[in-house]
Amino acid sequence: MKEHPEVQEWVRACREGNARAQRKLFKHFYGLVMRICMRYAGSTDEASDMLNEGFLKVFSNLDKYENTGSFEAWLKRVVCNAALDYRRRFVKQVDFVNIDDLPDMQVADDAVNDAVARMSSQELVGLIQKLPPVTRTVFNMFVFEGFSHRDIALELNITENTSAWHVNSARTKLKDAISKMYDE
Repeated sequence: MKEHPEVQEWVRACREGNARAQRKLFKHFYGLVMRICMRYAGSTDEASDMLNEGFLKVFSNLDKYENTGSFEAWLKRVVCNAALDYRRRFVKQVDFVNIDDLPDMQVADDAVNDAVARMSSQELVGLIQKLPPVTRTVFNMFVFEGFSHRDIALELNITENTSAWHVNSARTKLKDAISKMYDE
């Protein structure tokens, strides 16, 4: 996706404290940021809180953006980290499992892949939001943000195998939920 030509100008103006440029950046990236937050959140209210914290971090750290790459990519990383920080602060109980006690998970089959292709993004996000908090977080980091299992393990203080288990568990749960939606 090609970056909007005025983004760099808005960033420059934001660094100078221009409130109008901040509103333009906020409005321009609101949908993207909300989609990221909805994937990590358990509810729309929680996503809104994440969104606000994410934009606050973006505006507070604009001096760290070096204009060398895509502003959108930088913004997505900052928002993702803000969502992870939010999860760490507000998720009281974290359920980790011993992966040696669990059976191997299977990957989605062709029928489920076809069903996913017919789903709206809102339906898919709704299913992702129903995943347990840790599984949802690991799944988002791996699938949508491109983190490796090693990076996820370091970020969340879990093992790489536990990270892989959460991704497989999410895929299995999503496959089952999608199968139920389209079998009825």
